[in-house]
Formats: sequence, C-alpha cells, structure tokens
Amino acid sequence: MDVGDVLDRTIPYIGADAGVSHLLKYKLHPTLAIGDFDSLCDLEILDDLKIKKYPSRKDQTDTQLALEYAINKGYDEIDIYGVTGGRIDHFFSIMCLLEQYKDLDIRVIDATNIISILKPGHHELMVHSKYFSLFALDECKVSLSHCEYPLSSYQLRRDDPLCVSNESDEKVHIDNDAYLYFIQSERRN
Repeated sequence: MDVGDVLDRTIPYIGADAGVSHLLKYKLHPTLAIGDFDSLCDLEILDDLKIKKYPSRKDQTDTQLALEYAINKGYDEIDIYGVTGGRIDHFFSIMCLLEQYKDLDIRVIDATNIISILKPGHHELMVHSKYFSLFALDECKVSLSHCEYPLSSYQLRRDDPLCVSNESDEKVHIDNDAYLYFIQSERRN
C-alpha cells in the first residue's frame, strides 16, 4: 500500500519541504508550502503556491514549522504523513514532537502504521490494523482487555518493550495512568 492510498482528500494539507512534491504527486494542492526547501528537487513547483520560506540554518525542522503553523491556525486534529521513512534522526525528531505536543490530537501516518499518543484514562479503541503496540512515555500502569495479550495493572517502563505486537479484532480496552504511544501496524515486521 502507498501512503497516497490513505490520504483524506477532504481536509487541508500543509506541505513541509519535499512533502510539497508528494502532495502534488497525489493531486493534492497544499494550502501552504513551508520550510527551507533544501530537499525539494524542483523549486518551480512552488510558483503557484502560498509559501513560507525559512533559511536552511534554523532551530526547527521543516516538519516542526508546519506543525506549529497548524497549531497556531487552530487545527485540533493534525495528521502527519510521509515522515517515517528515510533518515532515522528525522523520524526520532517526529517522535519528540509527538511527546512535546502530547495533549493535542496528532497522528503520524504512513502506508502501514498509525502512531498517536493516548492520554491517561480509559480508552475503548477499535484497532484499524492487524497489530497494536504500546510504549510508555514515562512509567505507566497499564491494563489491557479484549486483546490477544491482556494485562492487569502492569507497570510499563519507558524502556520496556513488553507491549509490542498485540492483536485485537474488536474494541480493545486500555486503562493507563500516564501517556502512552499507541502504534497500529499492518505487518508484523
């Protein structure tokens, strides 16, 4: 599956750097192109777009600039596409941004994964992929039911991979007393 297959064509998009060319490839016209555009091969594609250009030497990544722009515009649900492949340092910076903005409804989506953060509380979630995994941002008490590997008041540490590759074909029940990464994946590896 290609990321273009999961793009919602009814919502506005902000293109960060080379993300602009990907949006245009999928026939999506970004409401804004933002970044330093150092990864963009063809700068002419910017000609008919509203752009916010930044210098290459800056203190934010292009994705961070796009995310902060969306937040400042009042978007309350933000999906970030096309940031899980390529350089691992850039992907790690995306995970840092998810943690930094953990109280907002932000998802990272690619062709096989959806990454989000669960706030503390009780959740009944339909898993839209074959597998789901949980990782603690900080130590967290977790209970899971209606899944292949249930847990009862398990103390999940940040460095504990126990909750990787669980499965459910119904609404999974999750109780957590701290923030969790919630990752849905189509393939096991």
